[in-house]
Amino acid sequence: MQPELLREGRFLRILWDEKTRIIGIDWKEATSAMTDEEFKADLMLFASQVEMKKASGILVDVSKFRHKMEPEVQEWRMKNISTRYSAAGVRRFAFLFPRGAQIPPMMNQSPLEERFLTQAFDDVQKAEAWLTAG
Repeated sequence: MQPELLREGRFLRILWDEKTRIIGIDWKEATSAMTDEEFKADLMLFASQVEMKKASGILVDVSKFRHKMEPEVQEWRMKNISTRYSAAGVRRFAFLFPRGAQIPPMMNQSPLEERFLTQAFDDVQKAEAWLTAG
């Protein structure tokens, strides 16, 4: 993927690949100091980019993500962000972990509320291949 940088902030970079229609978040280590409100604000910004680009795939690099989110933030994300992804036409969502990382089984499950497939990877090429398959 040869992504174009759409936005860069304190906690993330938003990347877009026109050819593959993949939009991504590259979370930064600064997320260790991130508040839940800052996390929500960044996800709202990202969701608006997903909608504008009509991305079919999302690649979220969590290898440097350090924020500890409360359960209610996950519920908020499902209600306020995942629905926007679905409405924008997202078909697949991939998490990218560090190479060799133990990937929690829950990261390979799509919640019932989401109308797109979710998968986790530790290899960016495999993630991109999966995102563009089908």
